[in-house]
Amino acid sequence: MPVSEGITLEQGFVNVKGGKLYYEVEGNGAPLVLIHAGFLDSRMWDEQFRIFAKHNKVIRYDVRGFGRSSRPKEEYSDAEDLFSLLNHLKIPKATILGISNGGRIAFDFTSTHPDMVTSLLLVAPGIRGYEGSPEEDKAWDETGKLMDAQDLAIKENRIDDAVRMDLEIWAPAQDEKNRTRLLQIATENSHIHKDPPNRLQKSPQPPAFKSLGTIRMPVALLVGDRDVRGMQMMTKKLHSLLPGSKFTVVEGADHIANTSKPDEFNRAVLDFLSST
Repeated sequence: MPVSEGITLEQGFVNVKGGKLYYEVEGNGAPLVLIHAGFLDSRMWDEQFRIFAKHNKVIRYDVRGFGRSSRPKEEYSDAEDLFSLLNHLKIPKATILGISNGGRIAFDFTSTHPDMVTSLLLVAPGIRGYEGSPEEDKAWDETGKLMDAQDLAIKENRIDDAVRMDLEIWAPAQDEKNRTRLLQIATENSHIHKDPPNRLQKSPQPPAFKSLGTIRMPVALLVGDRDVRGMQMMTKKLHSLLPGSKFTVVEGADHIANTSKPDEFNRAVLDFLSST
């Protein structure tokens, strides 16, 4: 990746309990951590990494089991992995931007290390211990039926089909160029379908959903209007449970909003960063 003029790129590995994480740092200014979605890796941030580094010190990394980071062989914590990374980089406090599973990690980390979080940008985030309404459950049942076909493909060892289904379900609004790129990244992480890292991942207790009332830093929630219906409802509810949070619907964006509608996504993020 080309490095922005006048900005140096740092990359490397940090040792974490039972493994290592690959990371990259670019830019100067207030630290901003980018955490990728659950079937991709840090390369999904290629465009944002360059753009946000003009304003911030941007850190992106491959979550345990993805990209160039090691695959887990024993119990581990995504939240403590992030803690180790920030300590390694001597970053005492940062804004965290997470998409999907990256949002779940952001919530987990905030529930245990709130003093290290300046603000939160959560894009269609997951969260442990979520309690939805019957209407939300019905919406998730719709997605569940689609996921059943993917589960069958995995069981029958049709991994390429399973990878394509991830894009069909979660990234239907991508243009051809982005779809091809996301398919490449997802295919290179296809081992997660047979050996999911989260089977060994341990989140903090109590679950982060039970700790929402302790969140005091600025929060922005974003979701695409072409994301699955359950995720749209869940993100809106989290906004209602986080007083003072900002809520943005990105028109035309799917679950991977930063690549399906990058201009709108970048504007929303930069506006939030400039206001906090």
